[in-house]
Amino acid sequence: MWAGIILSVVLTVYFVAPIEWGDLAAEFRKTRLGFVALAVAMLLCEFVMRAVRWKLLLRRIAPDARVSDLFSATVIGAAANSLLPARAGELAKPLVAAHKVGVPFSSVIATAVLERVFDLLGLVTVLLAMSLTLPDSVGVSAEDAELVGNLKKYGTLGAAAALAGLGTFLALTLQGRAARGIFERLLTPAPPPVRRRFLGLFDGFVDGLASVRDPGAVAGAALISLLIWFNGAGAIFVLFKAFSLPLPFGAACFTTVAIAVAVVLPQAPGFLGVFPVAIEKTLMLWSIDPTPAKAFAIVFWAVSFVPVTVVGLAALWREGLSLRGLWKPPAAPE
Repeated sequence: MWAGIILSVVLTVYFVAPIEWGDLAAEFRKTRLGFVALAVAMLLCEFVMRAVRWKLLLRRIAPDARVSDLFSATVIGAAANSLLPARAGELAKPLVAAHKVGVPFSSVIATAVLERVFDLLGLVTVLLAMSLTLPDSVGVSAEDAELVGNLKKYGTLGAAAALAGLGTFLALTLQGRAARGIFERLLTPAPPPVRRRFLGLFDGFVDGLASVRDPGAVAGAALISLLIWFNGAGAIFVLFKAFSLPLPFGAACFTTVAIAVAVVLPQAPGFLGVFPVAIEKTLMLWSIDPTPAKAFAIVFWAVSFVPVTVVGLAALWREGLSLRGLWKPPAAPE
């Protein structure tokens, strides 16, 4: 947590120190607000799509789960990520969902892992789209042409490796019961109470993975994952229009991938520092000047986190919860 906070503080100072505030204000005044509003709507729609996808993944273990409840859990998790350190929302989201849909936490957390797997599918597809849609050169220099060539080559290689990893994961989940025997043998030296507890958690996790053996749920989740990630790239492309940046859709795909990598790093609440620096440096790769790049980074950070945080806090209030209370929900059966 402290490493993340220190990194965010350092990068925030690095981002803010060279700003020419008059030039930055001029960039903001040129922004086309209609495109900004459209980007906000698109980014909020992402959380609706994530709730629909989650319902598909929960179909076998919680067939009565409602999209509205899962949407509340999703935006509450997003708000917690924005306001609490250490990516706390990644735990808050399944905690709230387990309470709302009435299933064991271990099963819900397993579907949260599956969400990440399907996010990988969407991210890899965006990476492939970048390789296919980037023109031979975006800027005017030889360095730009070399950059595009490297992005296409390594983007394709990275996508192939990720698809192989995704296939391996899904293949292993199909062998859940066979894997249990191996896991049980590994636990043989443990005391019986410890062994029973870990086997119970394993069984709950396998139950959560049951949706992998539901072809309809897999197909639906995969399709929605593609929509989620291309919607995110589309929102970035719309913001390009808001700032009159002459960048192609392939550059929006690349920016989407760059953000996904950047937010993996430990950081302070709200992804301060890391997120805007990643955006700024990504745009500067496309020969965008520092001031417009900073203006874009600030607005994109705001539309990415402020609206969903407000919606998440409203959902938190409606559920009668608080940020502190997220860590003390009614205990799950296990």
